[in-house]
Amino acid sequence: MSDTAINWPADEVDLGPLDVAGDPAAELGGAPVVELALSDLVQDAGGEVVLYNDSGLRALGLVADEAIVGTGEAGAHVTASGADVTGFKFVSFANGLTLYYQDGLDLIVRPA
Repeated sequence: MSDTAINWPADEVDLGPLDVAGDPAAELGGAPVVELALSDLVQDAGGEVVLYNDSGLRALGLVADEAIVGTGEAGAHVTASGADVTGFKFVSFANGLTLYYQDGLDLIVRPA
């Protein structure tokens, strides 16, 4: 990823607490947003992925080639890989993958 600002398309889905529109770097003090592709995530036997924000990122961009079919906050739940995601936020995609992430991380999903 280059140091230039990311131009986010208008049909992005911001699933976090920040009101990010247009250029997330502007809202984040000029810091570049780390971006992953949904297809790069390795799911466990239950189709789940857990993102831990050990690096203290404020925002994470996710380029998804699948439609979002659900979002919310997890109740009492342990993934097939043994991760306790109770209270984590989640987003589920049409391909069956569910991504869990910690509160405080602004997850910005945009189409591929």
